Amino acid sequence: MASPGPAAVGPAQAGLGAVAAALVVLAVVVRFGGSMSEQAAPGLTQAGAFTKGALALSELAMNAAGTLTVGWLLLAAVLLPAASGHLERCLRAASLSALAWTLATLAVVAFSVGDLFGVPAGHVTGNLLATFLLDLPQGRALAAVAVAAATVAVTAPLARTPQAAGYPLVLALAGLLPPIFTGHAADASFHALAVYSLAAHVLGAAVWAGGLVALAVVARWDGEHAAEAVARYSAVALVCFAAVAVSGAVNAWIRLGGFDVGSRYGTLVAAKIAVLAALAGFGWWHRRASIPRLRSRRDTGTFLRVGAVEITVMAAAMALATGLSRTPPPEPVSDTLDPVELRLGFPLPGPPSVSAYALDWWADPLFGTLVVLGGVLYGAAVVRLRGRGGAWPLTRVVAWYAGLTIVLVATSSGLARYSMVLFSAHLVQHLVVTLLAPVMLWLGAPVALALRALPEGRPRELLDAAAHSRGARLLAHPVVAPALFVATLYGFYFTSLFESSLRNHAIHSLAMAVFLAAGYCYLRAVASPGRCLRGMALLAASLPFHAGFALRLTGSDDAFAAGWFTRLGRPWGVSPLDDQRSGGEIVWTLGVTATLLFLAVLAYRHLRARSRPAAPGPGRASPTRRE
Repeated sequence: MASPGPAAVGPAQAGLGAVAAALVVLAVVVRFGGSMSEQAAPGLTQAGAFTKGALALSELAMNAAGTLTVGWLLLAAVLLPAASGHLERCLRAASLSALAWTLATLAVVAFSVGDLFGVPAGHVTGNLLATFLLDLPQGRALAAVAVAAATVAVTAPLARTPQAAGYPLVLALAGLLPPIFTGHAADASFHALAVYSLAAHVLGAAVWAGGLVALAVVARWDGEHAAEAVARYSAVALVCFAAVAVSGAVNAWIRLGGFDVGSRYGTLVAAKIAVLAALAGFGWWHRRASIPRLRSRRDTGTFLRVGAVEITVMAAAMALATGLSRTPPPEPVSDTLDPVELRLGFPLPGPPSVSAYALDWWADPLFGTLVVLGGVLYGAAVVRLRGRGGAWPLTRVVAWYAGLTIVLVATSSGLARYSMVLFSAHLVQHLVVTLLAPVMLWLGAPVALALRALPEGRPRELLDAAAHSRGARLLAHPVVAPALFVATLYGFYFTSLFESSLRNHAIHSLAMAVFLAAGYCYLRAVASPGRCLRGMALLAASLPFHAGFALRLTGSDDAFAAGWFTRLGRPWGVSPLDDQRSGGEIVWTLGVTATLLFLAVLAYRHLRARSRPAAPGPGRASPTRRE
């Protein structure tokens, strides 16, 4: 085990310095940003300074504990070598930080109720708490965070392999996201772009900061294995820095409406930019000085000293971000506020036409990013594989890019605009994303390509482990996959989720991502090689559910999300109920027809397989086989 070197900074000193810096920055930002004043939320809260200050402090503790949880789980699942022997130790630390995350979230709930209803935290009643948690989006989001954190605290110590540690890691990352859908970004202009840029910002910062803190502690335990973990972390940190920088710039531009440092919010954004630049300098210092020393001489002292300062700056940045989230952004200035445009996020489109569907695009930030990444990474993998002398069928390449094109058209063309205005257009978008796009993407075989193109090493090991994990097998199980396929259909349209997705573009695109994943898993279960009869049975079993859904749409006397469609005041087209019935006919036409076509394809594959000559038995050589 390597020595940390002279004058190395211990975890206690580094932790105290980071906490002190965070508290000072939080106090300054909260005071400067104006969230302590009653004018921050006029007419809505009369809570005292103690409640407001305690709320900001508990939010900082919640963010910090969630970040630490992500860091420990990232170390256990991705960064640490399997031979290090520190897996159990990291998972125990993750469980403790997740417990702190849970308690801090509950504190945020208590102080949020006091702040919202103007009562001290000690006088919060059960009725007020129930109203906040059940009826208000902010309360439901915090409840989801608390459940995720508590689940991680319980399940993290149960993992016995790095692959198993990946499940609580994914849950911890997901637990950071619910407040984003109810905060400032959810109410901003271009709110889908604002929400997803903030999500990338939060996730990137959590992986970046949490991973560094966990690595600094492990470097004190075991300098030899820490060197390999730091090398892996260096690449992850670079990606996270780019994600944090780009997403932060996009989100700030949306919130400020351009370059504006005249407001308090703009001043704090400028301060965050300065802190990010300082962190970029520390990253450069790590790559130039501390990481080479750690690799060559197993000298952890330089890494720990630079890391301690960097962690302190990161803690200050987290406090600055927490205070910024409680700072009222500048009010938009507009002489003409169209309520329908504010509700939709874009002007009400005119009557649908071929040119409107084809030319009036409205880009979805989530799917736009995914399509670009999918196209670039797939192309790079094909080039890499062929550069090494390997072959990859052109038909798979064409299928993959055709699938990406279908996804892009379904989510960003004129169809995306009309999906918020017409129920029938929404169903077309749903069916294309669920039934058509997964077929082409599956034929592209992206996982098989990646496993062949990636060199031996950790990324390939992680991808292989994820592709063959229990979770992946469960999602493609012949019982689970069809059940999820049907549950997403009925659970979305027959609950409040459908209308929520119309009101919030970020939820809408997230729902489409779920439909795409459910369709892909369903296709894997149905089109499993050598299981044509099973696939035909699954398709036949799902047919009544599609038919029942179509009948429910065509035979109903009540329109789904009638209030939403009525308040749009659409002056053209049929009524919402008649449009819904048209949607039911579309389900009959597209959904049932697609299912029957899949049945025909599987039946053809089954008959073709049966007509092939039997393979030679043991001890008998095939006459056409060349030894």
